[in-house]
Amino acid sequence: MPLARISYTAKDYEAIRKQLIERIPTITDRWTDFNQSDLGMTLLELFCGVADMLCFYLDNQANEAYLPTARQRQNVINLAALVNYRLDRPVAATTTLHFALSTALGYHISIPKGARCRAATENGNVDFVTLETVTIPAGTLSKTVGAVQGVPVQEQFQTNGQPDQTLTLVNKKIAEGYLEVWIDGVRWTEVRTFYDSASADKHFIVTTDALDSTKVTLGDGNYGFLPPAGRTVLVKFLETKAAAGNIGKYLVTTLLDPVYHEGQLVKLAVTNIETASGGGPREALDHARTQAPAEIATLWRAVTKSDYVALAEGFPGVAKAQVLDVNDCINLGYYHVCVVIAPDGGGLPSQTLKQQVKAFLDERKLLTVTVHVKDPVFIPANINATIYVYRTHNRSLVEDAVRQRIRDFLAFENVSFGQDIYFSDIVALIDSTEGVSHVVMTNPKKDLVLGPGDLPYEGHTVINSTYVST
Repeated sequence: MPLARISYTAKDYEAIRKQLIERIPTITDRWTDFNQSDLGMTLLELFCGVADMLCFYLDNQANEAYLPTARQRQNVINLAALVNYRLDRPVAATTTLHFALSTALGYHISIPKGARCRAATENGNVDFVTLETVTIPAGTLSKTVGAVQGVPVQEQFQTNGQPDQTLTLVNKKIAEGYLEVWIDGVRWTEVRTFYDSASADKHFIVTTDALDSTKVTLGDGNYGFLPPAGRTVLVKFLETKAAAGNIGKYLVTTLLDPVYHEGQLVKLAVTNIETASGGGPREALDHARTQAPAEIATLWRAVTKSDYVALAEGFPGVAKAQVLDVNDCINLGYYHVCVVIAPDGGGLPSQTLKQQVKAFLDERKLLTVTVHVKDPVFIPANINATIYVYRTHNRSLVEDAVRQRIRDFLAFENVSFGQDIYFSDIVALIDSTEGVSHVVMTNPKKDLVLGPGDLPYEGHTVINSTYVST
C-alpha cells in the first residue's frame, strides 16, 4: 500500500476538515453519515478547530523566531540582544539653559550638576536638570549649560550576596542613558554584557522588557564584582516625559534649587535659549528591526559613510542622519566628516544633543578623522493649487482631504535628507484624492531640488476649490 501524501499547506480549518473527510474511507467503510448532525462529524470538526489553532501557533512561533517577522516586543528584544543590541527606553529632550545675574558680583557663582529648573506649560510642569556644574565667573553676568528633561528619582535596595542579583525598578518612565548605580557611595559602570568584566570590576547590566519593567543585574564574582550581603544600593535615574518634554524657547523660568553664597541667596534668572528637542517614546519595533542589523554591520566602528549613519541614527534622540564628506562639500576637506542630524519629533537638534553625538562618534572614528555634527537645513515646500471637485462630493471635505494628504506626504517621519519633491508627485497626490476631477497648480511650477543636509517640510499650503462645470 503506497504511503499517503501529506499536504503541508493544509493548515486552516476548512482544508483540514476536507482532508480528514477524504481519509475516512481509507480507515473504515462503516462511516457513511457525513452530515453535521452526526456525532463523529461533530468530534471531527472539534479536532479541526483545535488543529487550526495549533497550526496558527506553530506558524506564529516560526515568525517570532526571526527579527524581520517578529511582532511581539519581547521577542524582538530577545532577538536583538543576540547581536548585542538593546532597544531604547523613552528618550529625554535636551536643551541649553541660560543662567543670568541682574548685576555682576565680585565672586564666582557655582551652579551644580543636577540643578533643577522648571517650565510651566499648558500641559503641566516640565522639569530639566543641568548636565554639568557651571560657574559664573566674578565680574560676569551669565553662563550657559546643557540640560536634559526629567525629574531625578532614586530607588533603594539591599544586596543579598547572591551571584547575578537582579534589582527590579518600580518606575517605568526611566530616561535612556541617565541611569546610575551607587553602592556604598561608589558609582558603578554600566556594560552591555559581563563578557569582558573581571571579578573586581564594579559593573552592572540594565535590561528593559516589553512591559517597560527595568532590571539592574549585578555580577557573580567571576564576571563582574559580587558585592557582599547587606550593602545599600541606590539606583538613580531621570523620570522623563519623553515627547512631551519637547517645548519651545524661553519657557523655562524657575530655578527649583536655589544657589547660595556664604549663606546668602543668589538671585538667578534662568531660561532655555533654544527649543528643547529630541524627546521621544521607547524605541519602535520597526526601527529596531532595521537598526540592529545596521549597527552590527558597522562592528561599532565608524569607517564608511553608512557606518556613521547607522551609529548616529542609533543614538537616543536622533531620528535621521546624513553624512557628508569632501565628495559632497569641497569645503570640508579630506579627513573631515560632517554628520547632519535631525532629532526625534523634528526641528533642530539641541547643542547638547550635538555634543553628545559628536563624543559618541569620536570614540568610534578613525584616529585621523575629524567629525563635525551640524543642524539640518529645512526647505519649505509651498503649495498653491486649485482643485475641481465633482458635484457629488462636498467641496470643504475634499479640500480637507487634500490638505491632509499633503501634510502626510511631507510629514517629518516620511521624508529623508536630500529628498527632491517632484512636481508630478504632488499633482498625482492631489489628483488621486477622492472627489477631485483634476487640479491646476499655481505653485510649485517645477521640481523642488534639495541639496545635501536639506530636509523638506510643508510650507504655506493654499487649496482653492470649485465644482466641475457641467
